[in-house]
Amino acid sequence: MARFVNAATLARLQAGTIARTEMLLFDLPAPSGLIGFFSGIGTFEWAGVTFTGAGTLFEVAGIGSSMDGSAVPLTIKLNGDARSGLTPTVLATIESVNYRGRAVTIYRRYMHPETYAELSTEVIYRGRIDTITHNITEGGECFLEARVESALIDLSRSGYRMRTDADQRLIDANDGSMRHVQAMADQKIDWGKLPVRQKRKKFLGIF
Repeated sequence: MARFVNAATLARLQAGTIARTEMLLFDLPAPSGLIGFFSGIGTFEWAGVTFTGAGTLFEVAGIGSSMDGSAVPLTIKLNGDARSGLTPTVLATIESVNYRGRAVTIYRRYMHPETYAELSTEVIYRGRIDTITHNITEGGECFLEARVESALIDLSRSGYRMRTDADQRLIDANDGSMRHVQAMADQKIDWGKLPVRQKRKKFLGIF
């Protein structure tokens, strides 16, 4: 899918002199609200949200796409690390949040390589949390793995409305724009060639 990139970012990309970071934003219900992480250290404010540097604590599987535009799920792994405060106890508190169906957005932030001033921030994925699994081993690693469904999944959902004259008139009794839909659906049209005509049978005799 084509993306618009501003001139300053494009120039740096073409020159190969640019810094970037990945940003992850969860939109969870209150009191959690918007929670942001980025693949760096420290914190910074963007769009009214404080993004916490998680370094390599979160990993995003390769963002895929399909030729037909269908939804492609994504897996996000958030590793626990006591130094960052993401202990097993903290990670377990996610179960107290009604996270299913909540929005997740992944951004890519482009920055000046020396000043780290923002050049542009692009959305690279939008989706909603489907499931979260906990992986905790005693004395070993601790991480959460979230399966995220792409927002494109809504395009494949079917609704209860029908493309019929009767259904359209439930919206507006005077709207007859769909009155010919069924007739057009049932009409057979031969394209590209003349219809086949049946030859008349020849009879012998006086008949």
